[in-house]
Amino acid sequence: MLDWIFEGIANWVASVMTQIMDAISGVFLDALGTDMTAMEEYFPFAVSAYTVIQYTAWAVLFLVVVWQLFPAFSGPLSETEEPLALLARGAIFAILIGYAKPIFSLVLDIARAPYTALMEETMDPGDFTFAGIQQTLTNGLATIVSVATVVGLNLLIILAWNYFKLLLETVERYVLVGVLCYTSPLAYSMGASKATSRVFQSWCRAVGSQLLLLVLNVWFLRAFDSSVGQFIANGGALSSGQGSVFLWLFCALALLKIAQRCDSYLAAMGLSVAQTGSSMGIEMLMAARGWI
Repeated sequence: MLDWIFEGIANWVASVMTQIMDAISGVFLDALGTDMTAMEEYFPFAVSAYTVIQYTAWAVLFLVVVWQLFPAFSGPLSETEEPLALLARGAIFAILIGYAKPIFSLVLDIARAPYTALMEETMDPGDFTFAGIQQTLTNGLATIVSVATVVGLNLLIILAWNYFKLLLETVERYVLVGVLCYTSPLAYSMGASKATSRVFQSWCRAVGSQLLLLVLNVWFLRAFDSSVGQFIANGGALSSGQGSVFLWLFCALALLKIAQRCDSYLAAMGLSVAQTGSSMGIEMLMAARGWI
């Protein structure tokens, strides 16, 4: 009797959790892309404060140019930049500050092509649902252990938690791209002088690397989705006749772990990718624990 009650509770928890995860994954994949729509509508202050950032960037650019021109009055003994070249670069970057957001939008349009192509790529043999995982895990484990429902629920929790952490990483990376977009005038203010041009160059590398990571987010998410569809279709079996439920589970978890650490791997290869942490998930758990 108790076993039947416990099994019913486990099935109910798995059903609720799968419905929540299916809804969350759909929202994340559809809403976040290579445009600033979500950033602008969720954080309207970033849009209204953009003009202030521009004027601040012009002020910083003016101070940098004046500071670099000042040593020119010290005579030939000082190591200074050519004044005319410095003024010319200052004028060019002053214009770039005025067009910082349109320039960033053009860069986003370049990244939109691979992002959209990955989103529109069809997945076989079926669509992704956590509910399908829960049912297949239960059926597959029934021949291995007698407590298939409990084990299937535990494995599903591990898989769903890592997928949820990956979604949090995806959101954090998207918001970081938005921050780079709406603070881009400050980066242009560093480009006029040779002494500060490395800051602007580092910002350019960071933007390119972060957009690459944004595209890779889709690759990882959809790769996992297609793996789930394949698992639901054949229960983890391979075409060679090998494979099992547990082998697929470990491979799926490994993919999610690699996706979460992708920024660290890119940084190790020399790309200027910001290190986004997975502590958001832990903080949410601690917050939820405070309500219990």
